[in-house]
Amino acid sequence: MSNSNKKYALVTGATNGIGIPTVLEVARRGMHITVLCRNAKKGEQLKQEILDKTGNSDVDLLIADQSSITDVERAAAEYLATDKPLHLLINNAGIVSTSLQLSQDGYEQMMAVNYFSVFVLTNRLLPRLIESGSVSEKARIVNVATEGYKLVKGIDYDNINAEKGFKTFPAYGHSKLAVMLFNQELAQRLEDQPVNTYVVHPGWVDTGLGKDGSFLMNVVAAGLARLFAKTPEQGAATTLFAAFDASTATMNGGYFVNSEPKERKPYALNMDEAKKLWLWTEQQLTEVNA
Repeated sequence: MSNSNKKYALVTGATNGIGIPTVLEVARRGMHITVLCRNAKKGEQLKQEILDKTGNSDVDLLIADQSSITDVERAAAEYLATDKPLHLLINNAGIVSTSLQLSQDGYEQMMAVNYFSVFVLTNRLLPRLIESGSVSEKARIVNVATEGYKLVKGIDYDNINAEKGFKTFPAYGHSKLAVMLFNQELAQRLEDQPVNTYVVHPGWVDTGLGKDGSFLMNVVAAGLARLFAKTPEQGAATTLFAAFDASTATMNGGYFVNSEPKERKPYALNMDEAKKLWLWTEQQLTEVNA
């Protein structure tokens, strides 16, 4: 592993929406960046944009489809094989689906991308994060969730893949509540490690998510976005706050909105539910990899 003082980051979902200003700011701080993305052409365009706007040429691409557990596993293994340290992991990738789509592993697509990929990528890279962090300067994990977790009141394991019928908001809420609970359990597991984990809500950002809906939905969404939505730069601010601000160094497990700590609903803090979800997820992954 490199012994240089250079810091290393891996960012998912960096080719669109809030991911672009997020990765640009990481680059401005001089970090070596690995961008995990699905589209190689967009990745190359982003590399050029990073160089043009920040002068940072230390950017690698890792191509993977985050709806595929196998692909995420492969991408994590490829990163580990490079022997690069890892000081910052930003799980930014996310999708909104307006119709039922199942991943190749049989999971509802939002659950696959928004939750399973985060669980798998983070856990596979965790040993490297632990190796790279120190007591004085912990490595950091930032998981982008949303206040959409409030769309459900708990994990309904009997409808987690829309077995009872698909509705966009409950399915989306399921995936984001899962991230909230994952962050809770992960924070507890990291209590004695040189790594902190955080979860953030970027606010309502007009990123184009969910634009595969009906014409009327698209028109309404576009109108509301012009009135109320944050810019991608404003949306990225809270992610960057969690990733770099000195005040968050003592806030392992924290949830941030508008670059401030935010209270969570009790069911998003329930450690029994967090542990249940973690064990359930591990069992699911065992079956996928069998």
